[in-house]
Amino acid sequence: MGLSFRLVDLYREVLIIETEQPIEAAKLQKTLGGTIKIMQVLESLGRKKGLSPSLVFKSYFDANLLKEQYLTNYSGKIQIGVSYYPMAADLPIRGDNKRMGFALKQILTAAGHSVRLVLPQNDGFSLPSVVVTGEHLLEKGAEFDFLVGAERIYLGKTLTVQNFEDYGRRDYQRPARDMQVGMLPPKVAQIMVNLAMVPAGSQTSLKHAILDPFVGAGTVIQEALIMGHKAVGSDISSKSIENAEKNLAWIKNRYKLPLGRYELLVSDVKDIADNLPKIEIDAVVTEATLGPAYTEPPKPKEIETNFKNLEKIYLAAFTSLKKILGTDKRLVIALPAYRVVEPGAHHPASRAGSHYSFFPGIDKLAALGYDIVNPLPEVVLERFSFLQSTARHSIIYDRKDQFVSREIFIFKTT
Repeated sequence: MGLSFRLVDLYREVLIIETEQPIEAAKLQKTLGGTIKIMQVLESLGRKKGLSPSLVFKSYFDANLLKEQYLTNYSGKIQIGVSYYPMAADLPIRGDNKRMGFALKQILTAAGHSVRLVLPQNDGFSLPSVVVTGEHLLEKGAEFDFLVGAERIYLGKTLTVQNFEDYGRRDYQRPARDMQVGMLPPKVAQIMVNLAMVPAGSQTSLKHAILDPFVGAGTVIQEALIMGHKAVGSDISSKSIENAEKNLAWIKNRYKLPLGRYELLVSDVKDIADNLPKIEIDAVVTEATLGPAYTEPPKPKEIETNFKNLEKIYLAAFTSLKKILGTDKRLVIALPAYRVVEPGAHHPASRAGSHYSFFPGIDKLAALGYDIVNPLPEVVLERFSFLQSTARHSIIYDRKDQFVSREIFIFKTT
């Protein structure tokens, strides 16, 4: 989006940045994929060790400040929510969000307002987007966000939340879904499109496109279209192309997308360079063939066989895609990583007592004319050790009940 920013702080669920220009929060929310809420930080106060947020902010709020900064556009019965987000370990915040919430309600009630307080359930710290939306907090009041660090507490208000219903429709209401070939979640596809870093100028041109050479049900193409890109999809399977065509026609009608924004073709990935329409491919974003699906942990011999079979496909794909991309362009790809359960693990579907078996041929792929791009700057990874980037500079996406995970790489052509 062309915004310059400074990283202020980061911890697990929360990223705080500072920009010189205002952020179009609603636009950003629709395109980030994995982001649940966007908040505006209004204040930050120093915190002595042991002091809870309710004590730090004990004399900060009054009715006028609350009306001016949080409730300017609403009159009538006010609905407020309170969420805490830890920015460090071992903080004195358990149960404190309730104390803070009741204090805010008391101030507004004393000023003559009718107030309904919404708090996280079951000793939770923060309100999920489902609750913020369902309780109409942003339309009928506000959500107060306390981002609690070791030495400082940031106070913010929620501007937007993820449209979980829309993501659900894009995933589960599509007319063609094939569970046998796996289904890339729309949010993950969106993140992968973002990681491709397509220049803004190319995005608006019909002469430029993103390519998905393993199109499957068309999820990557779908998300690229919604984000404003032109896209081309191919697959060796005519059935996949048929499914993708049904899904993309449905998406185009539902989102009133313009004509001529996507093309689909049946092609083996090794022949794709000869079959593509005359168009500039700015990036490749794809989930490669992942091999067999598993409902129980695969055996080491099965994993070894799968990787050998997949290596042939991947080598042919990377050779062909290098011809298409030329130099200095990105290939964002999801490869399989098998979750191997340790002997004696109590729950096979749990991450505890398991490790990943990774595709061993990454160096062979890179040798075909690619560099592996670190998903985050090295200085950030060193400073925030909890970030889940692997030693291979990849990102793992999975759910706890899956045995075939997705390992996402960013390659750049040399």
